[in-house]
Amino acid sequence: MKQSLLSFRFLFPLLFVIGINLVAGFIYDSAAELSPGFLREILIAVFAPLLFISLWFFAFVGPPLAYYLGAGFGQRLIIAFANPLIWIICVESKLACQYNAIEMIYFFFLPWTFGIVCVTLVEFSLSEIVCRFIDRKRRNSEVKILPANVLTLLVLGSTGMYFGLIRGQEWVYLVVHHFKDNFL
Repeated sequence: MKQSLLSFRFLFPLLFVIGINLVAGFIYDSAAELSPGFLREILIAVFAPLLFISLWFFAFVGPPLAYYLGAGFGQRLIIAFANPLIWIICVESKLACQYNAIEMIYFFFLPWTFGIVCVTLVEFSLSEIVCRFIDRKRRNSEVKILPANVLTLLVLGSTGMYFGLIRGQEWVYLVVHHFKDNFL
């Protein structure tokens, strides 16, 4: 893993990940303003999936890029969560005028907001394991492939995915009933 300037090893991958999300979102939203036709359909067909991928799967892109540029573990974790956290903040800020603070906390635990955090944890952990494995093979070094922090994030993310996404409907009922019983 080569060391480089902080601005290059951290800011470049971070801005790359956020930039693709912002550009895809801007073009997708702007395409909705166009009159129906071929150009509109092409823009939506290209940039809607790119927007989705940049939100849900860029923990497979940004952190490995940062890993090989020499970013630290914490920096790679920030890069992995940049797009999901920006999205959650945007969604919650749009709803903040309608709900009180307690309701906003419960809103976070719904499958789409809680799930994106858990999916990002799993993706980050898997990409970290793969990067460490490749780095270990390339350099013939003693890089730990599965350190405790990566294993912990993988277990937390997998557990959260199970409850938040796979068992999502039951999870929603649990969250809603807990809210009803304790705050209504």
